[in-house]
Amino acid sequence: MSFFAPIITAFPTLMQATLTTILSSIAGIILAMVFAIPAGLGRLSRNTVIRSVSSFYVETIRGTPLLLQLVVWYYGARILLLALFNFNVDVAYFNFLTALDANTLYPAEGSVSGIFFAVFGLSFNYGAYLAEVIRAGILAVEGGQTEAALSLGLSRWQTMRLIVLPQALRIMVPPLTNNFITLIQDTAFFEVLGVYELSLQTYTYVQVVSSVAIRWQYFAFELIIYFILCYGLALIARRFERRNGQSPTRRSLWTAWMPFRTSRLVQH
Repeated sequence: MSFFAPIITAFPTLMQATLTTILSSIAGIILAMVFAIPAGLGRLSRNTVIRSVSSFYVETIRGTPLLLQLVVWYYGARILLLALFNFNVDVAYFNFLTALDANTLYPAEGSVSGIFFAVFGLSFNYGAYLAEVIRAGILAVEGGQTEAALSLGLSRWQTMRLIVLPQALRIMVPPLTNNFITLIQDTAFFEVLGVYELSLQTYTYVQVVSSVAIRWQYFAFELIIYFILCYGLALIARRFERRNGQSPTRRSLWTAWMPFRTSRLVQH
């Protein structure tokens, strides 16, 4: 029997779990930005109520562990929705597929509430961290540019959309990428809610074998998949930086070199 027979046999199931991880990550990133953008702008608002609500959201989420938040969303919010509004995610999703005449897409295990609240909880958590990235990126743009835009007759919305955000985005790309990479890795916490993503599926196979060598095959496969996903995202972000201007490192080197060059020209 081949030494790699167990991992080859489990490969289709592991790839299916990998797909769950990828789709959950994509949905999590998109939903996290939906939470982050209004929260980040709200932290800069002149309205006291909006600023207070945004600050409460950011500080509360950052002050509590992600694992606890996932448990609260699944065992708290899910039961609360069922008790107060008689809303069941599984039933709602099944009815939605029925309306589309696509019941075959309903998962075989018969539940989507786990992955629904897992993705929602992870996104809600990362929205708080990304809100601070957005706020810091906007504040990094020189205030004089905003004043100049307003003096030219642009509205505050036009100034933010046309002047501030394009510049802030280049500043925000590295920290946003770091948070997105960590979000992908944190999908491993979904296992506490019974979601068969890559981490839980790997652990399921590890539990039924006694050979240490075979166990490390599974762990090595999981490690490689996570590395490919995270490093791939880093490469995409690096390409985006190149297309939208010089990287911060190159700009900083150029800024450091220019005074030296100027002084040399003056001397000659």
